[in-house]
Amino acid sequence: MSKPSLLQAALTRGLAPEGDLYDELNDLGDYEISTLADAEALSGAMVEFVEQAIDSDEAMSAFPELVRLFQSVTSAEAFRHLAKKGIPLLIDAFDARLVDPGECDSDLLFALKIFARYGTEEGLDRVVQSAYSVALQDGYLWAVIFEQLSDTDPLIPQLIRRLSTPLPDGFVSVALLDWVNRLCRDRVIKEHPFNTPEGITKLRDWLSSEDEDEFSYAHAASASLPFITDPPRTELLALAMDHPDLGVQMEGAWASAVLGDESGIEFLARLCRERDHAITARTYLQELKRLDAVPEEANDPDFIALSEMCEWLSHPQEYGLPPDEIEVYDTRELYWPPTNDWRTLWLFKYKYVASPDDDSEGEGIGMTGSITFSLIDEVSPSMPPEDIYALHCCWELEANEDPRAPVERSIEAGRALIAAAQRDDIEDDEKF
Repeated sequence: MSKPSLLQAALTRGLAPEGDLYDELNDLGDYEISTLADAEALSGAMVEFVEQAIDSDEAMSAFPELVRLFQSVTSAEAFRHLAKKGIPLLIDAFDARLVDPGECDSDLLFALKIFARYGTEEGLDRVVQSAYSVALQDGYLWAVIFEQLSDTDPLIPQLIRRLSTPLPDGFVSVALLDWVNRLCRDRVIKEHPFNTPEGITKLRDWLSSEDEDEFSYAHAASASLPFITDPPRTELLALAMDHPDLGVQMEGAWASAVLGDESGIEFLARLCRERDHAITARTYLQELKRLDAVPEEANDPDFIALSEMCEWLSHPQEYGLPPDEIEVYDTRELYWPPTNDWRTLWLFKYKYVASPDDDSEGEGIGMTGSITFSLIDEVSPSMPPEDIYALHCCWELEANEDPRAPVERSIEAGRALIAAAQRDDIEDDEKF
């Protein structure tokens, strides 16, 4: 008799009378199910699990750990087994918890992600059912749930049809809109489900909302406009172009350009001259195959590098807005070890000044030319450029999981790597 796998042993101990299934599965970490035997063990454990009292602490806490295992399947044989034997049992566990979601709504949404990934009709029934559930329809995981379906999944038309009459409310409606927008752009589907009186009303409400928390909804609404027919499309385009958020305006300009209106191209071309919006505007023009419209001055490498730094600083996970002040701190051409090529690198000194509405302030140095980034807690304007390049070199090698990355990031290690790269490249050139 073969020795049980780590998963099989954990399931046996966890389901024993005095066992703790949550702790046992949690201790497995990022375990991968690659064998049929493990898949059979998981589906067998699900039989016992669904028989437990729903209100027991054990049954509640272990549920997300079991769901997570369904995501970690790495073989087709194991996947097929779980789709046939495991998913129906996971659905039973899901249904029991859906009666009173309480604080496990995020766990149920994660289970919906698994149902969408496995693509069984019974699982997609729960996706539809949950889209109309007041307890679940505002979960942000909906954007991930819809994207689990392959674009070639034959169940997509049926799923969209069921979610269209009526359209759901809450955030799931916006996630659905984002998903079908992409499917229309990629020509996976021909008809947009929001191109209906009910859908038009939702689009109009999002584009008219003055709530900043809903500006992202207006952005998604603008992206749908090439697939909406007139007469409402003209009205909705006007709302997009008059929206207080410039991002929504740019999406509206893109939609207008897709429909053949040259004014949309002109709008985006003007924004290519503005440092804080140039990269996004250029990206839209590139998608439209109209890079010819980019003004000549916006193609200057120094300006593009400056714009990339401003875009990075404006990301919500960084400072969330462009810097008040920014200037070139240093620029030079180096043979860059992380990319193994010669390239121009830029260091930018930036500063944020406190205002009556925002008391945050600070200054720092960021780098572009390779991975745009700012080592906020490690570099400062008082450091020489060579030291900053050295730390960025070490950091980028680490980010790329490059074996040349030093064990401990340091200026000395980075300087040595960069210096050696310049010498090695010169020696290679002399060989030819």
